[in-house]
Amino acid sequence: MKESHIQKAILDYLKLKGILCFKHRNVGIYKKDTGKYIPLAYGEKGIADILGCTPDGRFIACEVKVPGKKPSPDQVVFLDKVKKQGGIAILAYSLDDVMKVIS
Repeated sequence: MKESHIQKAILDYLKLKGILCFKHRNVGIYKKDTGKYIPLAYGEKGIADILGCTPDGRFIACEVKVPGKKPSPDQVVFLDKVKKQGGIAILAYSLDDVMKVIS
């Protein structure tokens, strides 16, 4: 399964739960002629793929990976910062990982 399919399933689930959420574009702009990405000039390193806010005001950060892939050190640091600030930080390899935290 592609990471984008997992992300869509998670976004659909969060929206059904009444959570305001969106996919954060964090890979830059792809240039077909060079086959490379132009990095975004803003944003925090390691920012999660999906960001949101629960109806009671808690911040959500969800880093999505396909099984077998690990988050980068910057992604781990970002999720740790979210936890320390009282937010909900999820490393998700599937929709089930999100459903365990957000029921």
